Amino acid sequence: QGGDARAAERRFTALLKRAPEFYPAHAGLGYTALSRRDYDEALAHFDRALQRSASYAPALAGRGQTYLAMNRRDEALASFDAALAADPGLTAIRSAAEVLRFQGLQGGVAGARKAAEAGRLDEARTAYAQAIAASPDSPFLHRELAVVEQRAGQLPQALEHIQKAIELDANDPRNFVVQADVLEAMGEWDKAAAALTSAAALEPSDAITE
Repeated sequence: QGGDARAAERRFTALLKRAPEFYPAHAGLGYTALSRRDYDEALAHFDRALQRSASYAPALAGRGQTYLAMNRRDEALASFDAALAADPGLTAIRSAAEVLRFQGLQGGVAGARKAAEAGRLDEARTAYAQAIAASPDSPFLHRELAVVEQRAGQLPQALEHIQKAIELDANDPRNFVVQADVLEAMGEWDKAAAALTSAAALEPSDAITE
């Protein structure tokens, strides 16, 4: 952490000579190799640590960081997810995993939006469903699919998706506005008005009030 990777490497190596079974030292050597951009050696050390303890979070996180440096994004994400399963408190790793997941979704979401704009609703529905399968806890994906389902006349499905979006994020007024649109299309006037009231409570606007 102090930037003296060579000294760290010497000390981790000395630890392993004294205690070859001490797998955290392999993780430490993985990080020193990563700092030197020797990615193959870093992976070898992280793998040795994980052979001793498959759920050792520092080694899983380090392996993910190494894969990310090598631009092997899918493997990086898998390692980050395993690290978070072992230690949910790794907030920096969680953020990195979310970024990777979002970047992977961007291409699919962009295609889904283009298909929806062009009126190719079946294609848009399929693309959004695939994105949701990859990231089921993304409220904006459920909201956008709800809009597509409403345009396709599939109102029960639209209502199901927008309710899921609200369940995932009850602080986004856009979710309640879409819910109101779907309920209005279903003839549920009182429920639609209640949804708009929820939206206005979160973000008052003349348009919602009207």
